[in-house]
Amino acid sequence: MSAISQGEADRVLHLKSREREAHACYPCRKRKVKCDGGQPCHTCQKRKHPEICTYALSHSRRRSASGQSVARSASPRSPAVASNEPARPDDRSKDYVYSGDNSVVSILRLRASDANESVAREVGSVLGLRNTFSNYPFMDSKTPLERWKALLIVMPRRSEVLKFFHFYRVTAYPFNPILADIDRFESDLCTYLNAHASGELRDPEKITERWATDKSIGHVSLLLATLAAGAHYSDTEYLERLELSTDFARRSFHALRLANFLFRPSLNIIQALLILGNTLQNMGQSDAAWALLGTTIRLAQTMGLHTERSTVHWPEQVRMKARTLWSTIVWQDSLLCLCYDRPPIVSVTGWSLASSFFERQDLSFAEVMHLLCRISLDIMQPETLGVELDRALEGLQRLDGIHQRGLPYLRSRGNCTTLQQHLEHLALRMHTSFCVSVFCRPAMKQSTAQPFLPHAGILRARAKGSLIDASKAFLDFQALSTVPLRSWSMVHTVLSSTLLLCIWEETRNDPECRNLQQKVINVFSSSNSRTNDEGPSFSESDNQWLSDRHIRALVTLRSALEREQETGATETENWAGMASNVPQFGPGPVGYMDMPDPFDVSPVTYLDSIMNLPVFDYTQENGFL
Repeated sequence: MSAISQGEADRVLHLKSREREAHACYPCRKRKVKCDGGQPCHTCQKRKHPEICTYALSHSRRRSASGQSVARSASPRSPAVASNEPARPDDRSKDYVYSGDNSVVSILRLRASDANESVAREVGSVLGLRNTFSNYPFMDSKTPLERWKALLIVMPRRSEVLKFFHFYRVTAYPFNPILADIDRFESDLCTYLNAHASGELRDPEKITERWATDKSIGHVSLLLATLAAGAHYSDTEYLERLELSTDFARRSFHALRLANFLFRPSLNIIQALLILGNTLQNMGQSDAAWALLGTTIRLAQTMGLHTERSTVHWPEQVRMKARTLWSTIVWQDSLLCLCYDRPPIVSVTGWSLASSFFERQDLSFAEVMHLLCRISLDIMQPETLGVELDRALEGLQRLDGIHQRGLPYLRSRGNCTTLQQHLEHLALRMHTSFCVSVFCRPAMKQSTAQPFLPHAGILRARAKGSLIDASKAFLDFQALSTVPLRSWSMVHTVLSSTLLLCIWEETRNDPECRNLQQKVINVFSSSNSRTNDEGPSFSESDNQWLSDRHIRALVTLRSALEREQETGATETENWAGMASNVPQFGPGPVGYMDMPDPFDVSPVTYLDSIMNLPVFDYTQENGFL
């Protein structure tokens, strides 16, 4: 055959192959039996397994000579949601499971020839390294119609989207940009609103196929997650705000289950989990957020988002989206690890930094934060004291260098010209000050600077400056926005900073530090108070957005300040009400006043005794009852 006639023959054979694949569902194709193309088909109904009748379980072909991969077509009944673009890695993630280069799966794929390609393709299933459930197994939905009805129940209404997405876009997203492609998301959001207005999402007895796919449901779960975050930052009253945010989060989790998130992760699902975890964190549930983040990171690693090599076959635009998403995961993990002093599970070695990061002098807020979190990961490694101090000093030098390469308004507030620039400047100051204080904590553990540790004096001076600057930045920030009072990481930063100022021997007698502590307490007092004809009164329910750890810190700080001032006054009714909600410090009937004397231990140890107290007494779990 000539080259032309052979190419034409290959083209015809490929088209015929695709036609055959589109006509049969996966179970019928596997058994090589006739399929009528229904959803579910007659054969699957007859064999009593309609729940596994799917047309989306197709494998990708080997890449052609031009380097382009030709993916098998999914069912024509399942077009991509809100998109006129060709299929993207989001669509094929259900088929792809990342394996390292040394795994048996990767070795067989690498050595596969045309003759044994099927062996390499199926080896993951043969070795038990691939999920087989096409539907989430821990729900009652058995048929596509039941799944569709369940989806319609949780889908956001038009009024909800119009009211609360604005709060997410303007208030939450700029300071925690989890959405990797905000422009594309907003375009999909418009498509959703148009579909809602046209009636596509109204009839529970008629499935709208383009909104019934895993990818579409994953998009719905992401939209609901943004609404949960938006409701948290909205201008509604606290109790209503809490109820709305919790309801959106619950519906988002339900949509994730409908999308079979644990077995078929996608980029939308990873982003939804990140936003939900951050919302849980901002609601004071940081332990739950920590656990959820671990699951999210593992799902992202399943997709291969943690390494550049696993995305080489993706289009460039989507590869950049994957890079941005993994950097966001690093952001979330590093900040939580800094707060808890727990080991991170993310890695930054899989993605190389673009050369422009090392050359540019105009880094944005998000770019500076990404680099700051990378440095934080390097610091969070256990070492001896001398090595800790050396590494802390090196980390501070790198941190200072990155800060100086930010945009002018990030470096100096005098260069701010808009409200958003002021807010981003103050947010970066808070995060940077917190990182500096964490880097310097090895030196703070010592009661005085040791002569044989020359760096300790430098680190203690930097620590003092960072604690003061964090408190000042918070006070300036909360005067302009509600963001610092609604963001768990910022609340944690300011309370841990002011508490250390109060108990550290180098700052506890400083008039400026004491004044800052009092101002911070006043901010939280006023945020938890309502005014009536008789003056401010405390509402016990208003403080519940704070975590128990932060309430303990506030109570301790207020008590320590009153003892320092020797006023002899007891805790006011407001703060006593908060203290009554604080979990006790152990199995016995003791309270926060039974904590270690701050003058007998290092300030860091004392801070840990307050902030990291277990909520539950695990020593009592020795029996069923």
